[in-house]
Amino acid sequence: MLINESSKLDHLCRRDPKLAGIRRRLGDPSPWKRPATFATLVRIVLEQQVSLASGKATFDRLRFACGGAVNASRIRLLDDASLAGCGLSRQKVRYVGQLARDVQARRFSVAGLARLSDDEARQQITSRLGLGDWTADIYLMMALGREDILPVGDLALVTGLEELDGVVYRQGKQTTANVTERAEIWRPYRSLGTKLIWANYLDRRRK
Repeated sequence: MLINESSKLDHLCRRDPKLAGIRRRLGDPSPWKRPATFATLVRIVLEQQVSLASGKATFDRLRFACGGAVNASRIRLLDDASLAGCGLSRQKVRYVGQLARDVQARRFSVAGLARLSDDEARQQITSRLGLGDWTADIYLMMALGREDILPVGDLALVTGLEELDGVVYRQGKQTTANVTERAEIWRPYRSLGTKLIWANYLDRRRK
């Protein structure tokens, strides 16, 4: 039987009263949905270690340079200087360029990720130059709609949990274990739990 989003949130909030408090104040979280495309994966790469606004601005410039559609063939028509002119760092020029080459050479299929398990899709993504677990997790959550993803490397998630609980989870090599343990009660809907934390994180900063 299919379970709707509201019922999943009900289940999650029964297990974690602090998430229930966020939901009462802010309502159900945004779906944060993006198309399952090469362009989305590139945009997530551009969002690595920068703000969402900065990543979007760079992506918009890249899309303009690509003639309105970001795909592997159009990326390959741009040289490194053109990519850098869109605002890509030297590292991200390499990452995006190599990703486009991998797709064109059929070493990597973005469309094929939807047919894989979470672990298989993560392995495929993280095998690409410069694409790590954070990039894989965000793509799995936002593009593929996977429900039990916990992006432990996401600063907004970790900071949001610390603010919610009044606990320091960032403790060097223990950070991943601390965040994973804290979110254990969210299974099998850790993606929804993350989205509630993100909503609270953004709301606090708007105020």
